[in-house]
Amino acid sequence: MAAWRLEQARDWWMRFRTPRIAAGTLAAEAYRLKPMIRILGNIRLRHITNVELDNYVTKRLSEEVGAWSINKEVLVWSRILKKAKLWRRLADDYQPLKTKVSDIGRALTREELRHLAGIAATDQDWEAAFYGSVLAANTGLRGCEIKKLRIGSLDLEKRRLQILRADTKSDAGSRTIELNRDATEAAARLLLRASQLTPPATLPEHYLMPKHLSRIAHGKHKGERGYDPSQHQVYWDTAWRSLTKAAGLTGLRFHDLRHTFITHMVERGVPLGTIQAFVGHMSIRMLMHYTHIASGAARKAVELLDADSILQPPTPVAETSPVYRA
Repeated sequence: MAAWRLEQARDWWMRFRTPRIAAGTLAAEAYRLKPMIRILGNIRLRHITNVELDNYVTKRLSEEVGAWSINKEVLVWSRILKKAKLWRRLADDYQPLKTKVSDIGRALTREELRHLAGIAATDQDWEAAFYGSVLAANTGLRGCEIKKLRIGSLDLEKRRLQILRADTKSDAGSRTIELNRDATEAAARLLLRASQLTPPATLPEHYLMPKHLSRIAHGKHKGERGYDPSQHQVYWDTAWRSLTKAAGLTGLRFHDLRHTFITHMVERGVPLGTIQAFVGHMSIRMLMHYTHIASGAARKAVELLDADSILQPPTPVAETSPVYRA
C-alpha cells in the first residue's frame, strides 16, 4: 500500500468502507478525500511527510476552510495511512487544529440578510445555497434537513412543509413547519429550479435539491452529467463560501442561520416552547442561552407599558428646615 498513489488509495478506501458505513457517511468521506489529491497531487502514500501535511493544512486555511473541516479531512487520510503502516511516523509531529466547540452561532440582522440576498442575485451558481439559507433564516431548519426535503413534503398553498423522522437527527425533529412569505417564496423558487433541471425533478418522491452527478468522483455514476432527482444534494460548501465572502460575511456558517431565526423569534417575544416546535431539538446549553435573551426581551416588552401608566407617580414632599427647640 505504501507504493499506492493517492487516487488508488482513495478508490480502495471507498470500496473497503462501502459495506461498513452508512451512505451519508460514505459520501462525506469521499468529499473529504478530494482536497489532498488536488493540493498534493497524485503522489505515493510513502511520500507524504510532515512537511506535506503542514503545507496541506496551510493551503486549506488560506482557502478559508474551517479548522473542524480540515481536521476531518486529515482524519480520513490518517486512517488510510494507518492501513498502510505509515501514520505512526507522522503522528508525533501532527497536531489537529484547535476548534471552538459551540452549538450557538452568530445571528444576522434583517439588514444583513437583505444584503446577502442582493449579492446572491448576481451569480446563478449561488442559487441553491442562497434559497436554502432563506429557508434556514426563516424557519430554523438545519442545512441537512433542507437538502433532504422532498417535493411531496411542500404545501405552498397552505404555506407549510413537513420534516420527516427519516430526514432529521431525532424523534423530536419530525415536525410541521409553518412558512412565512420569504420562506414560501424561497421554496417556490427551489421548486421552479428543480423542474428546470436535466432531468427535471417533479414527482412527490423527488428531492427538491437533486444531486449534481458531474461532481461524483467514484462509483457507478462517475463521469455522468445532469442531476439525479432520487438523490439529494450533499454539499454546497464552495458556493456558500464564495457567496458569504462576496457579501463581506466571511466565516459565516450556514448553521448560523438557524441561530439567526431562533434569536429573532426570541427577541420578538415568541415563547421558547413554540420556537422548539419549529426547530426541533435544542441542547440544554442552547436553551439557557436563549432563555437569557428572552429575559432581556421580556424586560423591554413590559417597559413599553410605561408610556401609558395607570398610576401617577407620587407628588414629591417639599423639604422643610428642621426646627430646633431650646
